[in-house]
Amino acid sequence: MVKPTQNNLLAELEKQNAGLTPDTNLFPYFLNPLFPCKRCAFTLAEVLITLAVIGIVAALTLPGLIQNHNEKAWSTAKDLWEKKLTETVRRMNIDGVMTGHESTEDFMNTFKNYMKVIKTCDNTDINKCYSPKIVQTGSESEPEEIQTSELTTAENLGNDWGTNTMSFVIADGTTAIFAYNPNCAYADPIEDTGSQVSCLAYMVDVNGKKGPNRVTQDIALVGQIALSNCDNPIGDMCWSTDFAPTAINTCSDTTWDDHGTDNSYCSTNYWAGAKKACSDMEMELPTRAQLAQLASNLYEDSDGNAVEIAYNEDKSGLKLKDEYKDGKEPLTLGSLYWSSEELGANNAYSRSFSTTGSYWSTNNKGNGNDRAICVSN
Repeated sequence: MVKPTQNNLLAELEKQNAGLTPDTNLFPYFLNPLFPCKRCAFTLAEVLITLAVIGIVAALTLPGLIQNHNEKAWSTAKDLWEKKLTETVRRMNIDGVMTGHESTEDFMNTFKNYMKVIKTCDNTDINKCYSPKIVQTGSESEPEEIQTSELTTAENLGNDWGTNTMSFVIADGTTAIFAYNPNCAYADPIEDTGSQVSCLAYMVDVNGKKGPNRVTQDIALVGQIALSNCDNPIGDMCWSTDFAPTAINTCSDTTWDDHGTDNSYCSTNYWAGAKKACSDMEMELPTRAQLAQLASNLYEDSDGNAVEIAYNEDKSGLKLKDEYKDGKEPLTLGSLYWSSEELGANNAYSRSFSTTGSYWSTNNKGNGNDRAICVSN
């Protein structure tokens, strides 16, 4: 038998392909040395088009894949947190230390012995442990950005418990804001009997201060965020930020002062300007009694006892309560504040607030030195 040689093989290929065109050639160009290789690779244009298509497909699909991955990761982390908290509460209940605390601070002192808390922050420094801003999306509203520094009480988490909040960080990086209910009750851990009353409201962020910091994504909320639109909730009243009113001309327009030209200061009526400004805020200029009540809430006597100031009473020898010291005063000390009550056509009652007391007086309506503060229930 004759052993095939390269020349024999080439001759046989040429014979088989006799009369065939390149398009009908039974052997591709790259396998057939008898035909020159006219196209053995992609052109640059084809490569660029292919890369562009791949890029477009990736741009359309990757964000969704990443979002799905994040959603699963957040869901898993929230489930893990719930299991960890449930186990912690169970152990505290068995040990008889879940109930009976008078404040969130008191509860946290015990809670830290059961969960690996590496840092706690009181309600004046929430952002040292928790993200300063979060986003909450309501079912019927646009996303709302919330300053977490405002979540200082249980009421801000939707519960009228009369306690403050605290924020903390646990060992795995999870952060939370807690409020404790002093009236909470748990079933007997042995007999599993007894009434159960909610003990905790909280907002937990399973990936700490990293984004998106959005409720229902990386944040789980037990309770509801309830922020007051009141600048200064004092006593049972809401007070605005104080301001210097702008005078308005009431000589002809008596909307804000019905004395018209009987008022000698009608061309520059600051008292009427204060009334209008409060109305624009959907609030009111306070009465003399309300200003006196504000003073009663702000001050205490030299021994730290509560004081009660009447609307027509001057009080000296007082001091501001600690919560209203050092820049936390709701008004400008040393200033007079308009009341809504008049003394004739030209004058209105006012009250002053200083570092040591509060005094009532009257001023003409054209006095541009008086300030104003508005009130609502």
